[in-house]
Amino acid sequence: MTPIIIRNPLLHLQPLDEDGADDGAAVDVSCDMSSVELTPDTPTIEVETFCGKFDIPDTVGVDASFEVTVNADTDANWAPLVGKSVRAEVYDRSDATRYRTFDTIIPINPSLYGPTTPGEARTFSFDVPVLSDVAWADVESS
Repeated sequence: MTPIIIRNPLLHLQPLDEDGADDGAAVDVSCDMSSVELTPDTPTIEVETFCGKFDIPDTVGVDASFEVTVNADTDANWAPLVGKSVRAEVYDRSDATRYRTFDTIIPINPSLYGPTTPGEARTFSFDVPVLSDVAWADVESS
């Protein structure tokens, strides 16, 4: 399927405790983000009946990838999240009233990676597991 690519998203990462409840304040990593890509995958299963063979959809899976532009704050934003379960909240734009949300684990600190060619932006892309359904959520009004 075609991926959903959100360029320059707002991305908040809410640390979660072992029960899935919020554990501290959300971390806004928006200034580090170039894009978030969500790629749904719908495999099929072939079944055979008296009338012939048919393909039916199997469980939908989603892959996610973060592209980070490393800057002066990247290490401070990501280092405390490495190895932690988080709820990702991905906003398409700053005035969005809804956002996509899913649970994941932050496997690495992106400030440690990426090319270091002088005069070029240092970017690094990495995959994160999608551990829950991707869902829409509404921004809570205060």
